[in-house]
Amino acid sequence: MKPEEDQIPEEAPVAKKGILDNKLVLFGIIIVLQLVMAIVLIEFVVSPKLQATAEEIPESTQEMVQEGVLVDLEEMVITLNDRATTPGFLRINVNLEVTDQKVADSATEKLPKLRDAVILTLSGRSSQEMRSIQGKEIVKSEIFKKMQNILPTESLMGVYFSDLVIQ
Repeated sequence: MKPEEDQIPEEAPVAKKGILDNKLVLFGIIIVLQLVMAIVLIEFVVSPKLQATAEEIPESTQEMVQEGVLVDLEEMVITLNDRATTPGFLRINVNLEVTDQKVADSATEKLPKLRDAVILTLSGRSSQEMRSIQGKEIVKSEIFKKMQNILPTESLMGVYFSDLVIQ
């Protein structure tokens, strides 16, 4: 008999490795399956629900989202009511947003009245008031109220300053 050291151990039979035994391949298959499931879920579950929700929006809500027509009152230079020895000046461009083109045409015909209302509102202000955001918001609100009296009922949507320089 030979000592144990001299004996060569028999190797266990090597099993053939399948493609699923490779961890990288298995990981790749899992990722591809998840992507396919996500696409199917979005295409057949989420997308139809979004379309159904969009169709359920009432027309009145869709009209509220609509933008109006802008009417430019043209650039104005106004002397501000400053108490200093040198008066302050304001260069401003005011735009009105109205509901439709018919009202915009009407506003264009009344342009001198609209500009006069803006000038009268702004000429009573000081340059200090016009420099603050709160002052600008108050002026916008006053202009809005005056414009509502000149334009057809509920046709004014907004008042915007597109240019404002104080000197």
